[in-house]
Order: sequence, then C-alpha cells, then structure tokens
Amino acid sequence: MTIYVEYLSLRTVLAFVLKELFVDGIRNQKVKTHYYIDATTPGKTVANILGKLVGFQFERLNFELRHIKDERGELIRLRIHRKDLFEIQEQMIISEAFRALYKEEWKQLGVDDFIIKGLIESGSGIMDKMSASRTLFLIEVVKWHANNTNACKVKLLLMKRAWWHVFQRYAVGAGLSLKGTNHNKLFFFNKTIISEIIRKFPRLFLWLKSLKYRKFMTNPFETDPSIPKLYIWGRGDINLENNGHHSDFFWLLNSNFPERNVLCDFHSEKERLYLIRHGIHAITGQLAGISTYDEMKAPLPNKNRRFKKEFAIIKSLITHYNYYKFYWISLCQTYSAKVVLTWYKSDNSHMAIADAVKHVGGIFAIWQVSFEGHRSIDNTTNADIVFNFSRWSHNIEQQLGSKIKYEVITGYPRDYVAPLLRKAAMDLRKKLQSRGAKKIVFVIDENSGDDPRWHTGHSLQRENYSFILEKVLSTPWLGVVFKPKTAKTLRRRLGEVAHLLTEAEKTGRCYIYETSGRYTTIAPPLLAGLSADVCIHGHLGTGGLECALEGIPTLLIDREGGPENKLRELPKGKVIFENWPDTIDALMVHFRKPQGIPGFGDWSGIIDEFDPFKDGKAATRIGTYLHWLIQGFEQGLERDKIMVNAAERYCQQWGYDKIFTMP
Repeated sequence: MTIYVEYLSLRTVLAFVLKELFVDGIRNQKVKTHYYIDATTPGKTVANILGKLVGFQFERLNFELRHIKDERGELIRLRIHRKDLFEIQEQMIISEAFRALYKEEWKQLGVDDFIIKGLIESGSGIMDKMSASRTLFLIEVVKWHANNTNACKVKLLLMKRAWWHVFQRYAVGAGLSLKGTNHNKLFFFNKTIISEIIRKFPRLFLWLKSLKYRKFMTNPFETDPSIPKLYIWGRGDINLENNGHHSDFFWLLNSNFPERNVLCDFHSEKERLYLIRHGIHAITGQLAGISTYDEMKAPLPNKNRRFKKEFAIIKSLITHYNYYKFYWISLCQTYSAKVVLTWYKSDNSHMAIADAVKHVGGIFAIWQVSFEGHRSIDNTTNADIVFNFSRWSHNIEQQLGSKIKYEVITGYPRDYVAPLLRKAAMDLRKKLQSRGAKKIVFVIDENSGDDPRWHTGHSLQRENYSFILEKVLSTPWLGVVFKPKTAKTLRRRLGEVAHLLTEAEKTGRCYIYETSGRYTTIAPPLLAGLSADVCIHGHLGTGGLECALEGIPTLLIDREGGPENKLRELPKGKVIFENWPDTIDALMVHFRKPQGIPGFGDWSGIIDEFDPFKDGKAATRIGTYLHWLIQGFEQGLERDKIMVNAAERYCQQWGYDKIFTMP
C-alpha cells in the first residue's frame, strides 16, 4: 500500500499514518516510499525518524498543475470546473445532509442559489485548501502519480471535509481510497477565519472597514440623495480618457450617460482627485448601516447532530450572505445607488449583491469581460441584466443554469478602440522598422502564480517569452511586441528569461507595454496587435479574440489542453497549435513565403459567432441601456417596469433576437 498525505503534521503522523501502516503491516510492506503534499517541520522530522526505525520514508510529492491531464489531453483543472464539479454539486444537494439542513425560507429569499454555488466554489478555487475543486484535484494528482509509478493499492489521507461520502465515491472512481484526518487547528486558524467571525456582526465589520479608509476622508465628494446613481464595481482601471486603453468607464465614455449619475470608490488620494476632476462621485468605505438588518437576515440551517460539518459549511455561507446583503443595502441607501454594475461573477458573492440591490428596488447588472470557450461552474450567474458578447455566450449561460432576467447581446465591448489606437500602434511599428524589423509579432501572455502546483506557473509563461525572444535575437529582420497581463511582477516571474528580454530590447526590435492600472496592464491587446503582422496568444483566451475581431491574423497555442473549448474548432496548424516550437516554425514559413500560408491566422469560419455586430458600437449600446435604466428611476418608475421598457427599446433598435429572458 502506498500512502499519500495531504498535510503531514506531527498529529497526522502519530494518529493516522502509523495506524494505517500498522494495519497494513509495516514489516510486510514492499512499498517503502510514501508521499505528502504539504508538511510541518515537526511532522517531517518525526516521520523520518520513525521511517528509519521501521524501514519506510516520506517524500514530498512533486507535481505541476500544467502536467496533470486526463487521457484526452484535457487539463484536469479545466475539466474539474467544466464537468466534475457539476456532478459533485448535484450529489451534495440531493444528499440526506442537505435535505436535513435545508430551510424553505432560503428559496423565498434567494439565498439557496448562493449556498449551492458556495458549496463547490469559494472564489479562490483550487487555492482554497478546503474547496471542492482542491479536493478533487488532489485526488486526481494522486491518481496521476500512482499510475506513473504503477502503484496498485493507494490510500490518500485527506483532512475530512463536509460531504465526505461524495468525495469518497469520486476517489473510488479514480482508483484509490480516502481516509479522513482531523483538522490541525493552527493550520486553519488564519485571517480568513478571523474575518468570518467578525462578519457575524455586520455593524462591527462595517465600522472596522470604514477605519481602513479613514485616511481618505478629507473633503469627500458630496452626493445628492435625490439623484439616482449607478455604482461601478470595476477592475481597478480608473481611466476617464477615451484613449482606447482599459477603462472601467468604457460604457460612459461612449454614450450620453451623465457623469453626475456615477459612483465609484477609490483606493488612493490620487484616484479620488482624478474621479472628482471628471465629475464622478468618489466615495469611501464609510457607510450608514441599515436599521432593518435583523428583518432581512437569512435564517441559519436546521440543526442536526449527524451533519455537523455540513451544518458548519452552510452556516458560514449564510453568515457571508447576510453580511454581503447588509453591506450592499447600506451602500445603496447611503449613496442612492439604483443600479450596480460589475464584471465580477466568479464566486457566489454577486448573488447576494443582486439580492441586496433588489431589496432596495434597484437593478444589478454584469458585463462580460472574458471570452468563455466552454462552461465553467465558477461562471454561474444570477443577475437582473447581463451584457454578453453573442448568442454563443447565451448558450454558455444556458448550460450553466444561470438565472438572468434580461440577457442583452451587445457584441464585444472593446470593439470601439481600434480607431483610437491606430496612430500609436503605427508609430511603434515605424520605430521597430527603423531598427531593422521587417516582420513584427505580438505575443499575449497570462498571469502566473508562484506555486506551480495550484497554477499553471511561471514556467508556462516564460515560454511565452523565451522562444520568440531567442528567435528575435537570431533573426535581424524580426521584431516582437509584448503586452503582459500583469506587468508589475513580470520581470520577477520571468526569472532568467528576463535577461533575454533585456537583450532583445537593446536591439530596438522588442517593445513591452508595462504601464499598469490598479492591478493589470492598462494597454489593451489591440494596441500591440495593430502594430504587428501576426498575433500569438499563448493560451485560448480573450486577447486573441480581440485581435481576431479586428481581422489581424491570430494564432493560439493550447498547451494546457482544452479539447472542449469552442476555439479548438479553428484550423489546426494554421490557427491552433499545441506548443511554441511548432508555432515558431510555422510562423517563419509564413513570413518567408511571398504570399504567406493561405488561411494563416484566419478566424473567419467562426468569428461571427462571437460578435453579431462588429460595428464598433458595443460600448455605446451598453452605456445607452444603462442610461435608460437611470432615466426610468428619474421618472419614478418601479424596477420591473424600467427593465421591461429598456428591453423593448433595445429590441426595437437592435432586433428582438438580441434579448433573452431566462428563469
């Protein structure tokens, strides 16, 4: 028997590991090496001492997320969110535990969807040590390693979770058995737990939160409570210049939406002054707490001694739901926010926010930021209005079981930027050409995490730079432009590859956009794409789509493995590649042929499915729709009537096939 341990602490060694080995018979074991995922120093020390005495050893299990794939070549991390978690979720909600704890009031309040999504998706996903996605991934990692080492009898010692029988069943399907260990209190008592405890007292949490922003309280921008407002919860791109760069206000910049009706929070004095200068209501974290909190709280689950862990999970979810609802009702009432607009839907928090906004008679809206090539459970959405790219996006929402009153098809929201960026792009192209570049490539990367076990890691992103940089350094007529997703940390994450980047920059044929917003690089992919002959996205992502929609030849490299992704329908060997060396080889053949390779980088076969308009007016449509909502509130109409009117006006202008209603 081979043992794998999730967390090798001293307690785990003494109370569980030795027991398992003794049951199997230490002296009779042929397997002498066992593995752990994480460990404490005392746990490793004692395990090594005991191992020397009785003839076994524990080693750290080395693996990288990008290598864990199934027999179809699909990255397990993607498959878990595309398929496995849906099945796990279904088993949880039909379980005896869930039925015993369930309260009918939850459905009336809308909290049941928040709970159901929260059971399997924390927002942190696989990074959350106790999440369902982390649990399934660990099982799959052990399966992968056991198969590679020909282990025939495998046991995984896992910290015992709620709905344990569901995970045990999954493990059996993977060819191994689970043994539950107790939690290590020190391991789990962290700032997240402290935060959760405080959230049980929303007024206290709100007061502590306001202290965080106290330094920004000098001369706050006054807001008129009689003016209905839109609160923008954006991505931190505080840009109110219509220059084509990333902006949370793209809809405002391209429509007649009045600045006086916009609310936005700020994270620095510089941001506050900038927002005020442009007529935006800059607000702090200080709110006036509502007086009806006890009346709107969702009730805790039924108590049942048989299901203590499940009770604790659902109780925690309801505590978070009640806090989110309290906070957002307070925000809407304090600042007269009638519409809340965001992009964020990756966890269940947006569902509580939608309920809070509805509670005060407002409207909650989401705009689609990223292309979704297949369903992923973290994108399940509840909202009044969602602005989506196309009918393909609608198909994904249907597969997810999202609950959206009005799904509005707008086209790609950043389709307006090309005319604004073209001159700067051409200036860069001429600059690179002046240093000898006859052909220019634009390369798009993604962000990466420090621990490659839970993220595709720095190595994968380094490939997005190293191969093309080496080719640029050896090819005097080749130039390259980079627009990193997260420039602030790029050179650190590149490691030794950063030296290649520096050497390429010295040639004058390499340029990198590094100016950042609050979190990510503010330059859009298209700014770099317009200066290039060919774009290469090292993943199946939105940056490539943005360039392809503008008609720029665009290649995609699917190294992770996404056979179910819609983009895999694009021609293999002309658009879709599986590694950088093959991509570089094809690129050089294309550049050396007088007419290039026919169909190279051509998306025309499916591009219409991602934007039915392609007219540069998506942002205008979104901003105009939002303006109609605010106008409805100014006229004193109820939220449902406002949404009906806006949908009808949109259908009359853009077609009745551009609005979908969902249950």
